[in-house]
Amino acid sequence: MTIQIPNNKKVFLLIYGILFYGVLFSQEQIIFVAERNTIAYRDRDKSELKILAGELITTNAEVLFGYTTIQTASDWGESIHHLVIYFGDSCNSYKVFAKDFRPVNTDNIFSENVFINHPFEYFEPGFGTTTGDVNAMWVPYYYIDILQSQTRDKLLEIHPWLVELSDHGIFWYERAPANIRLGRAMFYNSVIMLGEGRHFAVKNINVTDYGYIVNCVMSTLDGRGSEWSETLGTKFWDTYWPGVALTLFMHIDGDYLDIYAEGNNIHVGTYIKVGREFIKQYQSLIKTNTCDLTNVIWPQRAEGSTGKPPDFSVFINNELDILEENDSKRDMPLWLLFVIIGGTVFVAIGVMLLIVKRRK
Repeated sequence: MTIQIPNNKKVFLLIYGILFYGVLFSQEQIIFVAERNTIAYRDRDKSELKILAGELITTNAEVLFGYTTIQTASDWGESIHHLVIYFGDSCNSYKVFAKDFRPVNTDNIFSENVFINHPFEYFEPGFGTTTGDVNAMWVPYYYIDILQSQTRDKLLEIHPWLVELSDHGIFWYERAPANIRLGRAMFYNSVIMLGEGRHFAVKNINVTDYGYIVNCVMSTLDGRGSEWSETLGTKFWDTYWPGVALTLFMHIDGDYLDIYAEGNNIHVGTYIKVGREFIKQYQSLIKTNTCDLTNVIWPQRAEGSTGKPPDFSVFINNELDILEENDSKRDMPLWLLFVIIGGTVFVAIGVMLLIVKRRK
């Protein structure tokens, strides 16, 4: 039996199909290539998948700071924490450590002026994960004020909600959100983390005179209600949402790193690179309310100051040439997306009018 579809429904289906494929065309999966042999893990059945150097994985910007359980002599195994990438479909999803991958078409990679090779971390009861044996770390610039104040309550001036975590004899400074990793930033070739709950899947890295231009997508696994995020309540928070593509300008100035979102001139955040002694004394301050600043080396900008971030216009013009040279490798700009979708709608309407004219 042949089903007859009325002409008006044919027109609707044709328009719907054109619109669907137009929007589908504008979306893009992120492809990463393994830089070394590694293992993918599936928590559902604790199975493992070997991935060889050079092999590809595809993800829908599903990245975060998470954990996986590796097999040990213990029946329960051992959980290790780091930046991870999820790939595969919902019924067959695996995760891998981001440190083993880079974007397949990136122009450059991060060098030691921003990259820090963080070790795996392990769960510390009551205080989240350890930070591992690390010699340096990127943290929010105001951590200097907190440590120099020599009182942990200084942190409450910036994150007053922390005090609400005190409950049943456990105080806020004993809780995981008070850990130094609350605001820590990590920069890997495949994934960037800017504080707890804010992650970006990297698509392309360009080296510039000032630092880096990074095309990325905000993780689709990031939430919108987390008070842990360093970007909560900021213009960046109000402008960008999980799954949205954006370009970050990373301006390195001595031990300071100022990050802006291209196009909207939004100051995403300022981070400072601190050393082992700073980390040790900051953690001591939060846990015990005591610290020894004798051997702490304080971060400085290139000219020796510890001032506010420079105006975005100071260096943005010098970077635009690089953007133009790499337009073909960048994310599709929003205006172009509207052109494509708008053009699709225009074609669809044209087809509909042509059909209607022929019927008349």
